[in-house]
Amino acid sequence: MAPPTTSKPHRVAVLIFRDGDILDFAGPMEILTHTYHDTDPSTRSRPAFRTTTVASTRTVSVGGNDALTLTADMTIQEALDHLADFNVLIVPGGHPTVMMDLVGRDSPELQLIRAFTTQKGGEGKGGEKTILSIYTGALLVGAAAAGGGGLKMTTHHKAYDLLREVCAKAKSEVEVVETTRERRYVDAGVNAAGVRVISAGGVTCGLDAALYLGSLVVGEEKAGWTAELVEHEWKKAVA
Repeated sequence: MAPPTTSKPHRVAVLIFRDGDILDFAGPMEILTHTYHDTDPSTRSRPAFRTTTVASTRTVSVGGNDALTLTADMTIQEALDHLADFNVLIVPGGHPTVMMDLVGRDSPELQLIRAFTTQKGGEGKGGEKTILSIYTGALLVGAAAAGGGGLKMTTHHKAYDLLREVCAKAKSEVEVVETTRERRYVDAGVNAAGVRVISAGGVTCGLDAALYLGSLVVGEEKAGWTAELVEHEWKKAVA
């Protein structure tokens, strides 16, 4: 896909929830907020993305053992009220017990994902919509049937079978793809609503997937500048 001509920042909703994995959302945020439209990598005056954290409550503790307490920019209800403003939704993961609790009770997090991925992809501000899951965040995306039929997704290598079970229960015909050390994320293309579905393997795979997402907006060369800036060896191959 060729990068769009507009330089207006893409709005990114970053979902956070209690005991969610910190690097799953913080890593992609670091990448995307260091991605620019500028043709000179030293300028950095035209940001490609603008992030907004979203949670079911205004204050939320993330990471194991209440490692970090954050104040979300928006509640999920507020995000639902302004859903058309967002181009991207990032869905982090956590321990499978945390994720399956969110799945099992039809949580607000699940409702947000379902609402975002049933919008028409070209509607709202900025054109194409994209959902990016990291680690076991794919369980929420699969449970919301966000992948639709005939698409591919991946997750942490210890959660492949669980993702298959969740998708089967949601009647979502998703092929679970196993990642490798060089192929760390999957671009499944667009679902029935025209929303692009990208999923990454465990934790650090989100860095590579976020760089890939950045490349769709600003081009591969500029995304490569971001990788150099954060000193990350970008594994570009798509599983």
